[in-house]
Amino acid sequence: MTQFSETRRRSDGSIDFDFYRAQAMAARGEMLRNAFKLKAAFGFALITLTLVVCVTIAGSAPKYWT
Repeated sequence: MTQFSETRRRSDGSIDFDFYRAQAMAARGEMLRNAFKLKAAFGFALITLTLVVCVTIAGSAPKYWT
């Protein structure tokens, strides 16, 4: 997390809340993008693993039932 040595202020001396709000929105947007990428990657890995297991089971099944 970024540490500020001074509080950012506007020319009239008031705290620049818009600056901090924009920083927070950017950080939140980045977090949401990263979470979506992680969820998508996990879903892809889960589907791939399921297909590998199904193919392995189907391949090891006997070809003829008696």
